[in-house]
Amino acid sequence: MNPEPSTIFERLQAQAEDLLAETPTLFAYGIAVPDGFPALHEVQLAVYMDPSLPPESYFHVEIRLEALLEETLAIPVAGARILNSTPLTLQGAVLTAGRVIYSRDEGARIAFEQQVWRRYFDFRQMLVCDQRTTVEGAVMNRKEEVAARLRQMEEYIGHVRELEETASEGPIKEGAGRYFLQSAVTCCLVICLELIAALKLRPPRDLTDVPEVLAEVSLVGGDLARELARLIAIRDQLVHDPDTAETPLGQGHLGSLERFAQAVRERIEM
Repeated sequence: MNPEPSTIFERLQAQAEDLLAETPTLFAYGIAVPDGFPALHEVQLAVYMDPSLPPESYFHVEIRLEALLEETLAIPVAGARILNSTPLTLQGAVLTAGRVIYSRDEGARIAFEQQVWRRYFDFRQMLVCDQRTTVEGAVMNRKEEVAARLRQMEEYIGHVRELEETASEGPIKEGAGRYFLQSAVTCCLVICLELIAALKLRPPRDLTDVPEVLAEVSLVGGDLARELARLIAIRDQLVHDPDTAETPLGQGHLGSLERFAQAVRERIEM
């Protein structure tokens, strides 16, 4: 039987420097309070590695870290996770339930935490509709909600098309285009999450994974899912890092949203 999590955390915190100094770890978290996060119950250590490390080596590094935990802390079954490639939900759980125990690059750690918190809370807010109780046949029970969101999305698409046809240029047109496209993609996300909840599909790893969940049950095609994921990534930039976001007008984004609307209407016979 493993020692209490609090005892493991204290021992890990005390020995983190010796344990991690010879690994490509930039910063690390010990899991102090795993309650409420089932995915962390068997995890004691979460690390962010040097980004130059090839992703295919992550598995071997995790195994090495777990061996070090077992040898150093005498934990019978140790768990370690590399944060570079884990889903946003797990990254958010680590920042919530974990405590910093090691850092050789504070700038990188702070940037990582800021990025995760922005996207994690956005993701959690978008998933609110997925928390409602569902029953068999709930797609039809959500038909009115989906129809209303589709109409709203199509209104935003119409506004973007009007702006694209406007000859004038300037910051007002650009700002309006960004707002309407961001709003249209947000409607698309809400519709997707309504359908995921109704059909009892797997939870998405992050927002860009949402279309792939629907593609897995052939509600949308693979090509359309990839196009929607790209749009969701653009929305993410518009919301969290607008200075680096690409100009939304005249980029052919609207066709993907219109094909999505058609696929949903055909799926639930609207």
